[in-house]
Amino acid sequence: MLPVLAAPAASARPVREARGLWVDCEGTERTLDTREGIDRLVSRAAEGGFNLIFAQIYRHDRAWYDSEYADTTPFREISRKEEIDPLAYLVERASERGIQVHAWLNMFRIGRDRKSPVLRRFGEDIVTRDGKGVSLLDYPAARLPDGGYWIDPGDPRVSLYLRHLIAEVIRKYPGISGIHLDFIRYPFNSPYAGSFWANRHDLGYGKESVRRFREKTGIDPLTMEITRSNCQAWDNWRRLQLNNFVADAGELVRRMNPALAFSVAGIAWADRAYLSSFQDWRRWLEEGKVDFVATMNYGVDPRLARYLTWSALAARGERQVYVGLGEYLLKDQPEVLLRQIADARQAGADGIVLFSYDSMVSTPEIFSKLRKSVFRQPAVVPEMPWKKTGNQ
Repeated sequence: MLPVLAAPAASARPVREARGLWVDCEGTERTLDTREGIDRLVSRAAEGGFNLIFAQIYRHDRAWYDSEYADTTPFREISRKEEIDPLAYLVERASERGIQVHAWLNMFRIGRDRKSPVLRRFGEDIVTRDGKGVSLLDYPAARLPDGGYWIDPGDPRVSLYLRHLIAEVIRKYPGISGIHLDFIRYPFNSPYAGSFWANRHDLGYGKESVRRFREKTGIDPLTMEITRSNCQAWDNWRRLQLNNFVADAGELVRRMNPALAFSVAGIAWADRAYLSSFQDWRRWLEEGKVDFVATMNYGVDPRLARYLTWSALAARGERQVYVGLGEYLLKDQPEVLLRQIADARQAGADGIVLFSYDSMVSTPEIFSKLRKSVFRQPAVVPEMPWKKTGNQ
C-alpha cells in the first residue's frame, strides 16, 4: 500500500513551482467553444491551485484563434455564436486569477484533411514518406501513425509555414505568457531505433528532404546501401531538421517578445525520442534553444515515472523541466497520481503538468483534492533568470 501523503503546511509565501493543465481544443469538453466552458476552466484551475494553462489553439491545421493561414472554421464558429475571440477571452479571464496562458500548437501532424490549407498551398509532396517512398497519403487509415498525416520537417516550406503561425499568435495575442509546441518530432512507424534496423519502414523521407540530403552528401536514402555510416548520416539529417526548426522558432519568439516562455512537449523516454522519432530535446535544453521541456511522462507505474523524471532532470542544465503526468490513466488510482506528483517535486522538477483537463472534468472532485493535498501551498511559475540577463 502506498503511504498517505502529508499535505504541505499552508503558507502565505508561495513556492516557485509551475502547476499546469493541458487543455484540448477538441475532445469531450470542447472547452474553448463557449464562454461558459472557458469560465469553468479558469474557475477549476484556480480551485485546484494551478497557475498555468496550456491552451491548444492549433491542431490538424485548424485554428481556434484568428489565423491568416490555417483553417479558421473553429474560430469563426465560436466568434459567431459566442461573440468572443476564445484565446483573448481566456487570457483575460485567467489573468484575473493570476494564471498564465501559454498558446499550445501541434506542429507536424495535420490530421486527415486532404484539403487542409497547408496542403492546398504547397501540394501533397510536403507530406512525409516512408523508406520505400510511399506517402502517408497512400496509407490506409488504420496504418496512419498517430491517426493522421504528417508534413515533413525536412521541407523548408513546412518550416516557414509553421513559423508564420507562431508569429501571428505572438503578434495578435500580446497577453499570452508563452508559446508551447507539440508534435515536434517525426512519426513513429517502426519499433526500431533508426534506419539501420527499420527495414525502410521508418518515416521522414519527404521528397524535398531527400533531395536536399542527396545534394549535400551524394547519398540517396531511398536507395542507399544499409550500412551503419549511411544510416547514421541519414538519421542525423532528420534530427538536424528538427533541431533547426526549434532553433529558428525559438529565435523568432525571442525576437518578437523576449518575455515569452518558449517550450516544447517532449517524449519522456528521451533515448527513444532521440533514436526513433529524432526528437533531441535534451540538446535543446543543453543549448538553451528552449526555456523548458514538458515531458509527457504518462504511465501507471510510479517507479518508472520516477526513473523517467530523474533522467529528464539530469538533462536540465540551466533551463527547466516540467514533468507532465497522465491523469487520464489514473482516474481510478488517484493515490498513484498524488505519489507521482510528490516524486516529481521531491526530485526537483520545476513544474508539474497534468494531461488532461478534459479527463479531469469527468471527476471534478480531483481539483479540490489536489488543492487540499499536494497543491495546498500557493505557487508561482518559476522565473527564468536568463531572460533578465539576456543570456539566451
